[in-house]
Amino acid sequence: MFRNATIMVFLGCLIVVLAYPQTAKSFTGRVFDAQTKRGIENLEIKLRPPSGSKFPSMIGNTDQRGVFRFSQVRPGRYLLEVHQGPYVLYRAETDTSRVDTLDIPIHRR
Repeated sequence: MFRNATIMVFLGCLIVVLAYPQTAKSFTGRVFDAQTKRGIENLEIKLRPPSGSKFPSMIGNTDQRGVFRFSQVRPGRYLLEVHQGPYVLYRAETDTSRVDTLDIPIHRR
């Protein structure tokens, strides 16, 4: 009897957790020169969800300090890209359910 009640409570909690929508949050970062530590402005930042996802891709730019911000980002895995014109300066996967701020050093050649 106790075991059945425990299982029912566990299943009830699991249903609540799975049914509860994950709330969108802010995701920010800073792109900077690895040597000088100065922010790099006017870079295009792309945040792309996995293919087949219902989440939209997001595009933004860095400000004068190299800072970018996306609001209303759903928790999950995304591909983050930093572009300067046609050139990709950085590309990596990030998980916004674990990280909400990211520092991106760029090594100039």
